[in-house]
Amino acid sequence: MKAVILAANRSTRLSPFIETRCKPMIRIAGQYILENTVRFLKAAGINDILLVVNHQQDLIRNVFESGQKHGVNIEYIVQNELLGIGHALNLCQSSLEKKPFLLVYGDVLTDDNPYLSILQTYTETDKEVAMVALPESSKEFGNVYLDHEMKISRLIEKPSGDQANYVFAGMFVLFPNIFELLEMFNNDISRCYEHIIGTGGGLQACLWEKGWIDMIHPWHILVANQMLMNSWETANIDNSAKLLGHVHLEGAVRIGPNVTVESGTVLKGPCYIGENSYIGNNSLIRNYSAIGPNSTVGYGSELKNCVLFGSNDIGRLSFVGDSVIGENTTTGSGLTTVNHTAEYSPVICKTGHGAVETGLIKLGAFFGDNVKIGVRHVTGPGSILNSGSKIPDSTTI
Repeated sequence: MKAVILAANRSTRLSPFIETRCKPMIRIAGQYILENTVRFLKAAGINDILLVVNHQQDLIRNVFESGQKHGVNIEYIVQNELLGIGHALNLCQSSLEKKPFLLVYGDVLTDDNPYLSILQTYTETDKEVAMVALPESSKEFGNVYLDHEMKISRLIEKPSGDQANYVFAGMFVLFPNIFELLEMFNNDISRCYEHIIGTGGGLQACLWEKGWIDMIHPWHILVANQMLMNSWETANIDNSAKLLGHVHLEGAVRIGPNVTVESGTVLKGPCYIGENSYIGNNSLIRNYSAIGPNSTVGYGSELKNCVLFGSNDIGRLSFVGDSVIGENTTTGSGLTTVNHTAEYSPVICKTGHGAVETGLIKLGAFFGDNVKIGVRHVTGPGSILNSGSKIPDSTTI
């Protein structure tokens, strides 16, 4: 069976990180979302992948190439116009050889392998299958309802209220007749799903009860990072890493090749330090911090529940908490990302789509790629700096 991974869409609500990459190429807990997907597909016996690309596709091609180094074969399908999932699927039709296939939304993330489960359900039922999950809030997703046989009985595209309900988890086993339905319904994939649900065979549900997230807003990157790190059971330190003098380690600390950690530093897992990175003396790297490759953290700095995409330089004596820092972003000494309001009220984040209630008491800043920040800089909770911003010394935002 082949898999189709949809990686073409551009989700503007994930700004300031989506301008310079597509969603599947966001690095979470040390790996790209798409790496996670491909690794799980390979482990489930899926070796042939059709990868639908558009926005920032060069980054995907440079990292994955033909797929050989990941043990799979990748065929790239370019969706020049972003005309929806149905249109993207139609572009893949000739490569799928009129056989059942696995459809994967490339921007969802799980902490374990969901493809083993959905393929098992397909094998046992010989029906089209949709993976469903039960998030804490389902208002951002189309809701699905199940009958007593675990078949999907109803689909509500735009639910009202904020109650928890089952949602499509972005993984399907579909039959070749999906292309006839796409022609019938003018590439409207939701109407195709509704048609399958209403027919005799129906759409079988496969319930995913482990970690699952579809990142919509930038703070969801932190939630995804925590989800993956919570699945780590052991520490993993590369043999080439140098821990100089006295370095204190606690919990599931993961350190990549050619990392240097100076004396006096405390690493509290789960946390991750990517290859070729440097951590200065007397630093504190706390739980759920993920430092991307080729990064530097200056001495005496504290990082807590943050994601650094890579090639970052955090100046000495800085505090970065509950924040996401884009690639190739550098900060001068004394940066403070204030991560709560004075009243400890839920943080409101001012995005390009207006003010959004995050529901989070602690939330720091979001810096896009290639941001340059001077010394003694303070950002308020929920601050956003767009890619390429340049902030002078001693500035408060």
